[in-house]
Amino acid sequence: MAIKSSKPNPFLAWCLGIIVPAWIRLIRLTTRWEVIGEENFEQARTSDKGMIVVFWHSRILMMVDQRRLFPKRFWFMISEHRDGELIARAVKGFDISFARGSARNPRKKAKNKSGSNALRTLLKALRRGEGVGLTPDGPRGPREKCHAGIVQLAKLSGVPVYPAAYAVKRAHFFSTWDRFHLPLPFSRGCYVYGKPIDVTGDEEEARQQIEQALRDVTSTADRRMGHLVPDLQQVQAAPGAEERKTISPS
Repeated sequence: MAIKSSKPNPFLAWCLGIIVPAWIRLIRLTTRWEVIGEENFEQARTSDKGMIVVFWHSRILMMVDQRRLFPKRFWFMISEHRDGELIARAVKGFDISFARGSARNPRKKAKNKSGSNALRTLLKALRRGEGVGLTPDGPRGPREKCHAGIVQLAKLSGVPVYPAAYAVKRAHFFSTWDRFHLPLPFSRGCYVYGKPIDVTGDEEEARQQIEQALRDVTSTADRRMGHLVPDLQQVQAAPGAEERKTISPS
C-alpha cells in the first residue's frame, strides 16, 4: 500500500519558513545563555564517532539552533505527514538533513516500512561519524515517553546517546500534547547536556534509562529558569491534573 501523505498549505509553509528561522535567531541573540554539562556537550561536538542527541518534542525549537555548533553533517528524523514537511521547510536554513519515517505502529504496516527506511538512513549516517537529533516522544506522544526506536538505533550503531534540554526564563507553554516551550526574547536561558548513555544491554532497561535522563535534564533546565515542574506520573494518570498544575512563565 502506498503511503498517504498530505501536502502542507503552501502559504503556511512559506510563512513558517520565514518566521521560525527569524524567531530562533532573535531568541539566540537576545538571550543570555549558559550551558550546564558543558563537558558532555563538548564530548558530543568533537567526537570522532557519530552521536545521537535526544530531546523532548517540546524543546525542539532552540535545539535546532545548536546544529550550527556541530561541525559534522547532522540529521533529524521527521514524519512523512504534512507536520513533518512543515518542520523541514521551517528549518531548512539550518543545514539539517532529514530522514523521513514514522514511529512503529503494528496496525500501519506502510508506516512501519517508512520507519525502517529512515532507521537505515540514520544508521548509515552514524557509521560515517555524523550526528543525529531525535525526539523520542514525537511526533504524537505520549508526552515524555521514550519510544523503543531510539534504543534500537543506538544499539545497532554502537554510538552514545546524549540527553539534552533547554529552557528560557521568559517563555510560553502551550496547552498542546507536548506542552510546547516557546521562548520569548530578551531573557536568559540555559542548555543542559547529560552524560552519554551507551546502549549495550537490555533494551527496555536502556529505554527507561534514556527516558529518565531526559526528564532529569529537562527538569534541571526548567528549575534553573524558575518554572514549576509538574509530577508527570500524576499528569499521565489524571489528564485533568495538568491543567491545574499550569507551568507559567516567570
